Amino acid sequence: MTVLSESDNTHLLRETIGQFWQHIIPIVWLSLCIHIVFFLLFLVLQIPSLIVSNIFSVMVYAFCLKAIRIGRYNVAGILISIEIILHALLTTWTLGWSSNFYFYLYCLIPIIAFSFQKAAAPRFLLNFAIILVSVGGFALRGEMGVGTDVKPQIIEVLGIINVLTALGVLLHCTALSVGFTHSLQSQLFHTAHHDSLTNLYTRRRVMQEVKQLSESSSSAIILLDIDHFKHINDRLGHKFGDVILKRVAIAINSNVRITDIASRWGGEEFLVLMPNTSVHDAQSVADRILLHIRDWVGQVGNEPLTVTATLSVSEIRPGESFENVFNRTDNALYEGKQQGRNQVVLAI
Repeated sequence: MTVLSESDNTHLLRETIGQFWQHIIPIVWLSLCIHIVFFLLFLVLQIPSLIVSNIFSVMVYAFCLKAIRIGRYNVAGILISIEIILHALLTTWTLGWSSNFYFYLYCLIPIIAFSFQKAAAPRFLLNFAIILVSVGGFALRGEMGVGTDVKPQIIEVLGIINVLTALGVLLHCTALSVGFTHSLQSQLFHTAHHDSLTNLYTRRRVMQEVKQLSESSSSAIILLDIDHFKHINDRLGHKFGDVILKRVAIAINSNVRITDIASRWGGEEFLVLMPNTSVHDAQSVADRILLHIRDWVGQVGNEPLTVTATLSVSEIRPGESFENVFNRTDNALYEGKQQGRNQVVLAI
């Protein structure tokens, strides 16, 4: 198992927290809209303390949206947490336990868990506040809502609406969190299995696919090496060499199937694993790739360059190890280089 350094771990956490907050921006907007509705409701019910508190809440969420835009995620997390806790406490105390405003506290749990992973003290204090308001509110439920003139029927309807709204927000927030986790996993998978320069697969992905090959059907590999690539780098620079590598990758990708695994094997060498493919079909694909490289890859800038490659094609025989297949293909590639390059050779 690879252990990240403290610096890498801090950088990763900062990146993932930033992505998390970008995913839950709709929740922040939804919360702002909910408090506008509450402001209008309490304006109608003529409850001054809750009118003022919801004006404050709307201002908090508007500020938090700005904080998220500029990357101040800790500030947004703290402010939203404090707002929800205080608002739940004030409204529950004013309107009574059956108004169910405390349900909004539970929407806060995933935000606290993710946003304060490395901040143990704020995480503990905020979680403790949620427990304190919930348990304390239940214990003192008989003392709450005694000073309000709001009719019990209105409180009951408001309680039902609050339960439905809070659960809806929590479910939506959970769905967004799951979507974020899936997005993060996809990014990590892509990074682990794709070459950063060419966006082709890496050796690791090829070897995973090799294990899945069926021995009952024929498969093949194509090994490709750019001719005189060192001269290109030495003469025109590594930046130009990177352009050539990217264009070769495009030439390969545009001639293989979606089920084939095209990879950058290392340096200027590429390998294509072709499941369920005969060696003759693979050779036809290799011919098309070579033609594409000859005709297109070097056509860069005002001074086109002649770029060629040597390719070798081999069948994966039943029961044959991949190491043995690769060695046969690599030997054939070497022979193709010795015979003048710029050709497709068949490994025997």
